[in-house]
Amino acid sequence: MSVLHRRITSGVVYGLLTLSVVYVGGLPFYAAVLAMVILAGREYQRMLAVGGFRPFYALQYGLTAFLLLGVVFLRPEAILGGFTLILVSSFAWQLTRTAEAAQPFVDWALSLAGALYVGWLASHFILLRELPRGLGWVMLALLATWLCDSFAYIFGKVWGKRPFFPRISPKKTWEGTLGGWVGGTGTSLVVGGALGLSIVESLTLGLTISLAATFGDLAESMLKRQVGVKDSGSLIPGHGGILDRTDSLLFVVPVVYYLGVWVLGA
Repeated sequence: MSVLHRRITSGVVYGLLTLSVVYVGGLPFYAAVLAMVILAGREYQRMLAVGGFRPFYALQYGLTAFLLLGVVFLRPEAILGGFTLILVSSFAWQLTRTAEAAQPFVDWALSLAGALYVGWLASHFILLRELPRGLGWVMLALLATWLCDSFAYIFGKVWGKRPFFPRISPKKTWEGTLGGWVGGTGTSLVVGGALGLSIVESLTLGLTISLAATFGDLAESMLKRQVGVKDSGSLIPGHGGILDRTDSLLFVVPVVYYLGVWVLGA
């Protein structure tokens, strides 16, 4: 089986499973988000270890679990208070490990960043799904991001010549990036119309999603380049790890949530 065949097959299976869980919602959806966060968080820690860092596992997993549970069960002020308590206590605990680690502050900061990058951003999947028309909003975020990624891949393969961000992602091209924006914006026009958005609102949202997806992909590429790995993992054939498949969505879903709530009346 060719790489492209594996990529298409696993992508279709992954997409159908994801859409099914999103449609069902409730506890199965929460469980799927939790599984995604655990796997992506583990991949993040492994990449740090490859780069010579010593992740603070208790901080990353503890804060991630608190943030995911917090958006379901706690009020905003309780989340802020709990986050502050975890931040201070984890730093105090890390002080006791200074004799073991060569760079204890960096290890602590990177583990904190992992909880925010994977845990806090992923918690917006739950927030978005729980909106009155949450199913439609999550579908919009997923489909626009996937079509943005797919169009970017196809346009880059066929017409890509001019590097887009060679220092971070040498294979990414302007042609592929612009093709991705076309795919993401076009999808937003179709799905946004079904949500009752105007053409201007759908266009604006589509362009914003496409930009967020691009920056999400570049953010993970920056991390992988920093530690010297090609993929975050190998769980999904032809795609890499969970973090490789969700890097764009981790940026897109919060953007869709806040735009929807603050601007578009979701």
